[in-house]
Amino acid sequence: MAVSAALIVVLGSRLTFLLDDWTYIINRRGFNADAFLLPANEHFVAGPVAIWKSLIAVFGISSMLPYKLVSTAIFLLGAWFTFVWIRRRIGEWPALFATVPLLFMGAAFDDYLWFASITFLGSLTCGLGMLLALDRRDEGGDLRACLWLVGSMLFSGLWLAFAAGAAVDIALRRRERDWRGRAYLVAVPVILWAIWWLGWGHQAEGSFKLENLGTTPLFVLDSFAAALAALLGLGTPAPGIAAPGGLDWGRPLAVLVGALAIWRAYRLPRIPRSFWVVLAVGLTFWVLGGVLVKEGRVPWASRYQLPGATLVLLAATELLRGVRLDRRLLAPAIVAVVAVSASGILFLDLSYRSYRHTSELERADLAALELSRDRVDPGLVLSEDIADTGYVGVLAGPYLSARDAYGSPAFSESELAAAPEDARVAADKVLARAVGATLGPTTAPGEASCRTIAASKPGTVVSLEPGSTALRAGGGSTVRVLIGRFSDSFPVIAGTLDPEAWEELRIPTDRSARPWRMELTGAGRVAVCHPGV
Repeated sequence: MAVSAALIVVLGSRLTFLLDDWTYIINRRGFNADAFLLPANEHFVAGPVAIWKSLIAVFGISSMLPYKLVSTAIFLLGAWFTFVWIRRRIGEWPALFATVPLLFMGAAFDDYLWFASITFLGSLTCGLGMLLALDRRDEGGDLRACLWLVGSMLFSGLWLAFAAGAAVDIALRRRERDWRGRAYLVAVPVILWAIWWLGWGHQAEGSFKLENLGTTPLFVLDSFAAALAALLGLGTPAPGIAAPGGLDWGRPLAVLVGALAIWRAYRLPRIPRSFWVVLAVGLTFWVLGGVLVKEGRVPWASRYQLPGATLVLLAATELLRGVRLDRRLLAPAIVAVVAVSASGILFLDLSYRSYRHTSELERADLAALELSRDRVDPGLVLSEDIADTGYVGVLAGPYLSARDAYGSPAFSESELAAAPEDARVAADKVLARAVGATLGPTTAPGEASCRTIAASKPGTVVSLEPGSTALRAGGGSTVRVLIGRFSDSFPVIAGTLDPEAWEELRIPTDRSARPWRMELTGAGRVAVCHPGV
């Protein structure tokens, strides 16, 4: 756990906020009911909102380190609950071998690296706490289970799967204890959730479609296959993207493991009741995923692998009760666990590198907004066409307001100048849009400092002085005008100069003294005039 924590915190703290993170930072700034209770992707997220607000109030948003410490602690608590639950049933060594791959499961990189994933992490950890509490089989255990289930409900819709498991436990143990005395365990969170849904939750855009019912069985089978592949270190990156694949391995493994599970259940004199509880949790999780599937929700999505793999382990544990680990298998088991963990670490590192690149783009985009804050339209959106990433998407005005209140995650100007080229290209594109760089018709300049430049292919580079620049292409040729500032290239297409026509390249000043550069691509000579007076 210590090694896993160090790895995740070191990698995660080098990133910045991604996608859904910004909705918590920017769109839920108040302390009214809506800030806590409005749904996020159909989920009740009052728990994550409370965590977000606490961390922002204390630490601001300049560093990811406090956020990664919190999310990693939630994850490790869930891993510990998993270890304890398995140890109670089949012993310490098997529990160790089962849990270690969860700590280094690269296919679950979203849950490890992306702070917004505390929604699933929180629900999963609280749900596992509920299962441990149910093991007590007494009134105190039921009360604790109810509290854990309420906690799970406050984080995400994953709680519904654990509520199904709790309902199965109540039904199966009705002869031991009157179900009417235990019904509150599920009724309390259900009533609270229903109140929330009537007040706020119904505003969420639903994703249920009747045609999803026909594809749900396949979704469940592929979810099981993906979880197995992830758990065994076979969830390798899909072609071209850092997303878990492994279904080529997972599907035949799912058939094999399913057959072994049926054989083992047949051989057992009595299937443990907890197996049906865990099975209810897993099936409900995957069935709901299939019924509510929409774009981006696929069985092999990274955020689904940690819950899926954990539930597969818990179900397997129930079927392995009574099996004793032969000491001669310790060494091969250790080798297998190390190999699986190494595969997971390699995948996690690859995913981190992808997110690191995205973070560099984001920090550059945000630096551009801050440099241009005196000029930028508050309604400007950092859309993918200018930001070069779809993971930021913030409005300029609300972002700058949050930046003033909480600090800045952006590059400083010196950091931006030293950033990778891709990030500097993105910054130039945002800066040009934010300050309103334009090329448009103008009249011949009066008194001006002019020089004549020969356009070429590749282009001729000209350093621009502050203020507007008048341009005219001669010789009957058309010249293309591109500009850049922080980047080595010229990523912003300003426009085209028509022969013998005067055009004005206008780039308003901002908070940086760094000059812009212009590239003239074409043939012929261009008059470049800076009015100056």
